[in-house]
Amino acid sequence: MFHFDTFSTPYWLLCCLLCVGLVWVAFRTRISDNGLLLLSGGLLFFLRLPTLLYNRELNPDESQMITHARTLAVDPVYLRSVDAHTIGPLDSYALILPTWLGLRFDYISARLLGFSLLALSLLFLFKTARIWFGTQPARLALLPLVFALGLTQNADLLSYSSELVPLVLLSAGIWLFALIDSRQRATSAQLFVLGVLMGMVPLGKLQGVPLVAVLGLFASITVLRLQTSTSTKVGQLVVLGVGTLVFPALFIIMLAANGLYNDFWLFYIEGNLRYGGNTNQIQTILNFPNHVSRGEELGWVMMLTVGLMVFAALRFATKKSADRVNSSWVIRLGFIGLLGLAGLFAITRTGTEFVHYLYFMVGPVFLLMALSWYTILNRFATTTLIRGAVWVPALFLSLIIGRDVQSYICGVPVNPYLFYDGQANFVLIRPPIVQQIRNYANANEPLVVWGWRCDYYVGAQMIQGTAENHSERCVFISPMTSVYQQRYLKNFLHTRPPVFVDAVGLENHWLNDRKTQGHEIIPPLAEHIKTHYRYMGIFNDARLYVRNDRVQKVGVRSE
Repeated sequence: MFHFDTFSTPYWLLCCLLCVGLVWVAFRTRISDNGLLLLSGGLLFFLRLPTLLYNRELNPDESQMITHARTLAVDPVYLRSVDAHTIGPLDSYALILPTWLGLRFDYISARLLGFSLLALSLLFLFKTARIWFGTQPARLALLPLVFALGLTQNADLLSYSSELVPLVLLSAGIWLFALIDSRQRATSAQLFVLGVLMGMVPLGKLQGVPLVAVLGLFASITVLRLQTSTSTKVGQLVVLGVGTLVFPALFIIMLAANGLYNDFWLFYIEGNLRYGGNTNQIQTILNFPNHVSRGEELGWVMMLTVGLMVFAALRFATKKSADRVNSSWVIRLGFIGLLGLAGLFAITRTGTEFVHYLYFMVGPVFLLMALSWYTILNRFATTTLIRGAVWVPALFLSLIIGRDVQSYICGVPVNPYLFYDGQANFVLIRPPIVQQIRNYANANEPLVVWGWRCDYYVGAQMIQGTAENHSERCVFISPMTSVYQQRYLKNFLHTRPPVFVDAVGLENHWLNDRKTQGHEIIPPLAEHIKTHYRYMGIFNDARLYVRNDRVQKVGVRSE
């Protein structure tokens, strides 16, 4: 049976050859931009294939969102059935889409969706760079990102991430803005769609609001600069504003109709603002280079971009340009620069250095790299520069290949995500605790797992019985701890899950001390479980409890 092993030498060699081939095709043939985009998307898919077919958790957030999606498919009202905390609701709703194509709620379908969102983002960014800077700079900016995001083995960048939905929305919005800016005219449809895209971003991830603010500001400035009457400008700004408000308004109306308006402000808005509220912003910005280095290949792209920016700035400062820097260029430079600063703020605001936060810099990095190449090649073109530019993506690729060769020599797995372990392809592995859960409950029944092991929901193919499918906010002390505990108890009593798991233990994420972090810290919950559930034993260092009537029905004794 075909599978990927830890080294996958033939596959890896083929990947290297295809990457080199893409560089050659991009700059040594007359392939069209659409053809190059198609090849780049296909290569990105092939490079990520081992993890696309790896039906295991790469990041705990994946399991959290997959469980949200399965639950929302049964009860689609957000905050009544699901609270994703800092993860926006759209990230979970989006995971329902693959099931419309016959896929199930698992890691494969989630990563296929994640790949699609990433590929679409690169498509929109390429089109934006081509509009503003031309084909050659756009191609030179595209290839390093394809290589970095395809060849990376960083789990945060390979998993389905909550930054991918806002990334594609922002990328599409930036492309629309570039169209309006370059043509110096805007239709009502374009402005309305641009507004809708911007309005959806905060519901993808509230962390993306700074980037939306920059996009909205410059879109408004561009509308005011168009050669139209004052009344037309006002009307277009109104259309842009209405478009921005329409999606959040509909979402809030849906919540209000279900009595969840206050919950939205308390748990999503206030909860997000409190997250990282004690962060020293200056310190996190100063520590940003370390954060970037943890992004490995994506961090290398960011460092390459900085190098190109410095070289372009030096060329600009030492050479007389035949082109006059007009107001349109000032707008574009200001937009890209502020977009980069907004991305920096979004990434560093919380003080948590999760690598997947770096996705917020993909748009700014793409455009900054293309701008740098435009400055280097178009404004100060020399034969040496034009020929030498082709070698930059090739040299960047050689760094990644060299790193992998060194890893191979040292015995470090090139593919740390072993796909084949004796099970059939695409099998969703069920640990002993999940097998025990399914002895007493059926798929799509509510399950409650105290602690942080959302992969148990995915393995059991069950929905979550409380709005929070992990209990971190019920455990760690904060001004809202009691609020989260009260809601947790209320949800539990309402759904009456047939099985309850207290996963606090050695195999749990973050929560490992049963004495101080077990479900007993909520006395009414502990009393209810003691009365209405039977303790069945420990599996995977997690305590299993089954509702009394379900134990009697199955007829199995507890330990």
